Amino acid sequence: MNEETIQKIAKGICQYHQNLTKQKLSQYPANLQLAVDKLVVNCLLATIPPLQGVPDFFNRWAQRALQDWDLDINCPEDWHSKSLIEEQRPSNFCVETAEDYLEEYGNFQRKVVETLRLKSFRDRNLYTKFRQYIIENPVITKSELDTTAVIDFPSLKELMQDCYEPAPESYKKDGKFYCCGHCGGLMYLKSNGDLQCENRHCLQYKKRLIPFDADNSDSVMWLKQDLRYFMHRPGKPEVRLFNKLKKLDLKEVILFPNLDTYDLHLVFPDDTFWAVDLKFWESAYNLAKKVDKPIPRWKEQPYKECFFVFPDEIKHYGNEYIQEFRSYCTVPLKKSQVMFEGAFMQKVKIKLSKK
Repeated sequence: MNEETIQKIAKGICQYHQNLTKQKLSQYPANLQLAVDKLVVNCLLATIPPLQGVPDFFNRWAQRALQDWDLDINCPEDWHSKSLIEEQRPSNFCVETAEDYLEEYGNFQRKVVETLRLKSFRDRNLYTKFRQYIIENPVITKSELDTTAVIDFPSLKELMQDCYEPAPESYKKDGKFYCCGHCGGLMYLKSNGDLQCENRHCLQYKKRLIPFDADNSDSVMWLKQDLRYFMHRPGKPEVRLFNKLKKLDLKEVILFPNLDTYDLHLVFPDDTFWAVDLKFWESAYNLAKKVDKPIPRWKEQPYKECFFVFPDEIKHYGNEYIQEFRSYCTVPLKKSQVMFEGAFMQKVKIKLSKK
């Protein structure tokens, strides 16, 4: 069995879950059914007990790491430890692997970014201010959202309001919403009654849950799905790194420079420019396939050096993650250009110490 079959399964899982989320109780997507049928054939050829259709696949295989499936799979090394479903929903790896679906999944996020760029053309700080607000406020009351939209973002009022939707009542525990102590995202209830963040990497920090206080007369809102995945999830480490860099003796640090040409722009005391693109992906192989060109240059302040930085949330993936990314990426990258967040901070400090 090969990589293409896994991609089709991943896409089918994502489509099916999206239909359930929208309360469209439908049949299993055709590509999922066909891919599972292919698994059944492979089981028969390998003389192992075959799957009994899609429900059996969901129950027995989809929640296990690919390396624990009963079949040999010809796929990238860093896929072996990944599963397609976590807590009854597509894993981040599953979303990444569902290639065509990943593009469709981000349609609303792209619409937000395009509208934001258009309306921020004459005031580029407005772009950064809006993005940062979204990242730092994944959960908000309706009254605060309306007030903020009118007072702080009058030219973007409708766009701001359109980024949020009512938080699901099913996420409440004992009548109250809770937010993750690490990323601030809304916690959901697991089947055993425990609360968990959508971003599973937050678990490792063991931070205290934060009750979200709201008047009974007010509504609790949260970011729409693809904004949570494409903007808030990677945005938290982007803003965190930005805030840490601002505490150093750099001449300037710019978040989302030139309407998001890349994520961070550093200006050193000697007027050297560095560019940073932070990437928060489960699979280094999947990321490498998406990075098909160098980090673009900002014409006003062209960088001397550029870096791909991975957040410390996935630091435990180790040097193998970095090596996998570099080996599959079609953009030539030196070892010194790819690293985790903590290592990048050290690199900046070393350069500053040599001034």
